[in-house]
Amino acid sequence: MRTRPLMTLRLSTAPTQNVGAGPHGARVTFPITGGSFEGDRLRGKVLPGGGDWTVKRADGVVELDLRITLETDDGALVQMTFEGIRDDGAPGAPYFRTLPRFETAAPKYAYLNRLLAVGTGEIRPDGPVHVIEELL
Repeated sequence: MRTRPLMTLRLSTAPTQNVGAGPHGARVTFPITGGSFEGDRLRGKVLPGGGDWTVKRADGVVELDLRITLETDDGALVQMTFEGIRDDGAPGAPYFRTLPRFETAAPKYAYLNRLLAVGTGEIRPDGPVHVIEELL
């Protein structure tokens, strides 16, 4: 399988909202307050108002459900979502993988509507960082 770099996404978050343990696991929401993204074909900022809705399962794996709006440096809006898995107990290092999808009405960025992508993530002191690759 071949890939090419699409973007690096940096997120800023507000204090978490701990919903608590429910029938599917412990739910925590990470409100997104901003951020940035940069790649060869697009760059810009993350608009406030999105979030990452997570659930920590009984086996310790965290399921991710991110929904954000990107604004490119030339003013186009792009909806970005991803589902993913974070497993801090994985052998060797944390396992943090995502499946991003995009939707936009901007003709310049219409290629985003037709691609599949994969991402790796990590939690840094200044917030989450995701490296996203387009599947070719």
